[in-house]
Amino acid sequence: MNQSYTDSVLNVLSIIKVESGVQNFANEWIQSYPIHDADDIFSLLDRLMIPYSVHPVNSRLKSIDHLAAIQVSSNSCVACHYDLDGYVEYQEGEFVAKDNPFAISDIAILIHGQPQERNEVDWLSSKLSDFKPLIPKLLLVSFIANLFALSIPFITMSVYDHVIGGDAGHEVIGISVGAILLFSMMLLLKVIRSQLLTTISNRISREVSEAVLRKILISQLSLTRMAGSATLMSRITTAESLKSVAQGPLGGALFDLPFVIIFIIAIGVLGGWLVIVPIVTLALYWVLAKRSQKQQMLLSNQVTVSGTSRFSLLYELNGKLNYLRSSAILPHWMARFEKANTLASKNSFSHLSHQAKYTSIYYAISLLSTLAVIGLGIDLIFAHVLTAGGLIATMMLISRVTSPAQMLANSYSRLHHIEQAKRQINQSINHKAEGDFSYQHQHLNNEAPSIELELVTLRFANQLKPALSSVSFKAEPGQVISITGPMASGKTSLLEVISGLIPAQNGVIKLNGINLTQYDPQLLRQWFGYYSDKPEMVPMTVQDFISDGHELEVENIEAVLEQIGALGWVNSLPDGLQTHLNQVESMSHPFSNYEAMMLTQAKLLCNHYPLILLDNPVTSKRNKQKFMQWLEKNRGQSTIIFTSHDTDLIKLSDQVVVLNGGNVSYAGPIPDGTEQEVQPEQMTQVIEG
Repeated sequence: MNQSYTDSVLNVLSIIKVESGVQNFANEWIQSYPIHDADDIFSLLDRLMIPYSVHPVNSRLKSIDHLAAIQVSSNSCVACHYDLDGYVEYQEGEFVAKDNPFAISDIAILIHGQPQERNEVDWLSSKLSDFKPLIPKLLLVSFIANLFALSIPFITMSVYDHVIGGDAGHEVIGISVGAILLFSMMLLLKVIRSQLLTTISNRISREVSEAVLRKILISQLSLTRMAGSATLMSRITTAESLKSVAQGPLGGALFDLPFVIIFIIAIGVLGGWLVIVPIVTLALYWVLAKRSQKQQMLLSNQVTVSGTSRFSLLYELNGKLNYLRSSAILPHWMARFEKANTLASKNSFSHLSHQAKYTSIYYAISLLSTLAVIGLGIDLIFAHVLTAGGLIATMMLISRVTSPAQMLANSYSRLHHIEQAKRQINQSINHKAEGDFSYQHQHLNNEAPSIELELVTLRFANQLKPALSSVSFKAEPGQVISITGPMASGKTSLLEVISGLIPAQNGVIKLNGINLTQYDPQLLRQWFGYYSDKPEMVPMTVQDFISDGHELEVENIEAVLEQIGALGWVNSLPDGLQTHLNQVESMSHPFSNYEAMMLTQAKLLCNHYPLILLDNPVTSKRNKQKFMQWLEKNRGQSTIIFTSHDTDLIKLSDQVVVLNGGNVSYAGPIPDGTEQEVQPEQMTQVIEG
């Protein structure tokens, strides 16, 4: 932990005068998540819901309104403030004027207010407002680029009217040099604008998708499971629709559109009433785009409904394939599918045909506007109102009007979808998550805790029978508790409720005599160890996976790996402990259960947790003896709760909880031979195997 980083954050909280509960929560957070770098500072500020912004350190910081600031250097950090009177640092409870010899790589985290008490209704608009200062700069670049583009038609007109018509060939070189310079400047500005738009749009997409992902990670597990992977992915990728609007040709057209008026005025100056042509063209684009959007919304809904119907039939086939193949109902199912498939194909064809039709219409309007300028311009030439060079220049100018308009008309539906994407993003951000706007957390030490459940009931959505019904038992500090019972009796659900992953609808869970709701979910899960029966390998290094967020010596990790017989395999990896797990999977094959269990066992043996929850920890006889030794070693040092069907492991526990259909059949010490006679028959069967 970097002490200067920690002190700076705590000083900033004192400067903005947060409530004592928030201050205490920050202290608890830092104990669980030590601050090593700027990313850790951002994580704490995000958890406290403190509004902040990040800037490079420069003289312009004093013009930005802020309550306090954290200046982050390469290896140090300081709480400070930038104001019109100069730079001041926070030392011993007060601000002291200082010189600010900053490096070019230093950043400043400006704190703009107290912790928020609720989510912003329009979070996305607030996020996009941070980029508003860049819009005038982009408009200025577009204005200058369009001025250069405006000069090129007039240069062309001078060539036709003056050089060719006036037989002034000696001026061609000078005009050519000027035209090349103007074209080069216009191209350069267009490239700069394109790069700026791409950078801004990618940053917006990244920040929005990261914010949505963080919200998903801290949402209730039960709600996340119900949403499904496809829904979660759509929430994250919604930000891509924002990026597609701001970058590429569409982004350029959006910033060129305000300056179309320049080219319309130029057409009016050259061709007089020819200016009616671009005005009528723009009106046609607008009317047709609105009409196309209404029809496209209807067709899109039809495509969605028919596609969903076809997908539901495919999902039904996947779940009922054996039944369909073994019964006479298959021909009827095929008839249903053919009908749904035909309807989906027709709707998709109609949707694509609609898009192609209007794309052709927009192109025809652009072409007809040019032909109209030619036809009407010839009449003006014969009337000696317009020169031949002026007609060519007018044709070039009309393309500068129709090009961005045609692009926007073709993309009008995408612009309309932005509002829908905005609503989806705001809904995802405003979704209730664990610990939102709550800063209560009871201190947790490294001693084994007591666990008490009183009439805990859990019912999943769309299930008539509860997964857990009035479950009650108590575990004393340092005890080993085994949970057993038939398949689907609620063992895993009980562990998830104890860990706080899934909130119970009824009942109370007490940790050290305090209701589990009085603990912050993130800090609580950092404190105890939870091991699922299906270990998941995430893209991180082997050392980080085994360390599980704790600071462990490499020698200790290697000793444990050697103890379980996995050191040779880890050393054979390209980078040893620093090898990323996803690299290992891509080199050969996905992790086998044996490899995953070895790493999970190493994590369990390397780390000490006051409370350990294990879901079916032993899956083979090879690991059984090692687990039994570990169990005896940690008895009394940690409160251990595990699920198992193995009678040898159950007999090692201090208490056993027998579940059957979500109900507790027995909870208490393992009966001896005399007591077994009076216990329920199921209890006897469980203990005797």
